[in-house]
Amino acid sequence: MTSITTTKGEQVILDVNVKLRKANSKDFNEIVYKTEKGIGVKQIIQPKIGQPYWLKSLKTGKIDNRNYRITEDTGWPEFKQYLRLEMVYVPAGYFELKDADL
Repeated sequence: MTSITTTKGEQVILDVNVKLRKANSKDFNEIVYKTEKGIGVKQIIQPKIGQPYWLKSLKTGKIDNRNYRITEDTGWPEFKQYLRLEMVYVPAGYFELKDADL
């Protein structure tokens, strides 16, 4: 990640480059293990609250300038449609970048 700092009056503006990759549904789930009486350990898949993502426009092919986050209020039908249309991108992890030909 690289950044350029610009000062406008008292406001500091950063120009940041982030490496993104196309997201899949597993990027937005986390597995939680809970112990229940009489059943033992139960595996629960739940949304990964706070996971950042970016949207790519189908019309222009450009990434939206703002990031979004998974919250309790995320509209899942709409979000799943974005995933199906391959519009959703997430930050690439360290090992993904290390292994990539950049």
